[in-house]
Amino acid sequence: MDQGKRFDDLYVLRIIATIAVIAIHTTSQNMTQSALGYYGNQLARFSVPMFLILSGFLLFQSDLNSKFLPLTQFYRKRFKRILLPYFIWTIFYSLVVHYYFNGLQNANKILPDLIKHLFLGNGFTHLYFVVIIIQLYLLYPFIRRVFQAYPRLLLMASLLLSAACQYFLFLGAIRTIHLSAFWEPIYLIAFPVWIFYFFLGMYLAMFDQNLEKSGGLSWASWLAIWAGSFGLLLWDSYKNASYALSIRPAVMLYAVMSFFFMRAFINHFPVKIGPFMQWFSDQSFLIYLMHPLLANFLVFISLRVIGQPYLWSSNSGTLVKFVLTLVLTLIITYGISRTPIARPLGGVRIK
Repeated sequence: MDQGKRFDDLYVLRIIATIAVIAIHTTSQNMTQSALGYYGNQLARFSVPMFLILSGFLLFQSDLNSKFLPLTQFYRKRFKRILLPYFIWTIFYSLVVHYYFNGLQNANKILPDLIKHLFLGNGFTHLYFVVIIIQLYLLYPFIRRVFQAYPRLLLMASLLLSAACQYFLFLGAIRTIHLSAFWEPIYLIAFPVWIFYFFLGMYLAMFDQNLEKSGGLSWASWLAIWAGSFGLLLWDSYKNASYALSIRPAVMLYAVMSFFFMRAFINHFPVKIGPFMQWFSDQSFLIYLMHPLLANFLVFISLRVIGQPYLWSSNSGTLVKFVLTLVLTLIITYGISRTPIARPLGGVRIK
């Protein structure tokens, strides 16, 4: 089977994950006021884990199909794509947020705060993901050959490590145990919390011939398993008031089951990758980096322009906010993708 065709499902999953992360960020402020926002937000919790699974899969698959790149060449190739966009967007969001909340006051704190934001990925709500990817890319060349030799051992070790970290942080978040203030700024970016997803992608890249149909189960079987994991997620969200947390064991289970269910479904009902879907998948990093700007612009309009603070709080308002954010992001991304600034901002330039 031709490799491009064979992995079409993964490009579809990247699009789904991109749309899901937009759903999380457009519903997070109002999910306690809207049933659609609440359930939509919980439904989309697989998004960041799925990005990491896809990153591990596509990176290791590329290496397995060719010789492993030397260390310096690997870093040059990978960081060329993500570092400059991360710096640009962190500076932009840091300055916009600082000006919005502080005006021209405390201008002497802008540079120290910016340096902190660059290291911690907290320049804005979504930038932590890029710091996680940077850490995994730094680690990857040192573990790729070991993983190739002992894939099952490292997969199980990563599962235990990530599950333990997530459970520990989850107990702290719901105040069952007390966590040191040391963890507060770094728990979202600590790569052991996320490494299982990345290693799972690498594992699937090695054994895709056997796991192409998601372990041999039918899509209907995976649907039942996925529904059970989603039910567990909703129960946990209600019982522990943990609906705003992405780091918890219930999300970990739900995210993995979502990946296998969606991949089985797409393999059973193949989707033809046309020009728009290819463009969307190629621009997913730029879409990810830019969409919170548009979501918060809509909030700004409701608060400061038309004076309607609850404009997006209803079910219909939640849906309109999501659709507007998605459409506006795609339109602006398309415009950017036709200019020389596409690559520096995280996109791919088209002719």
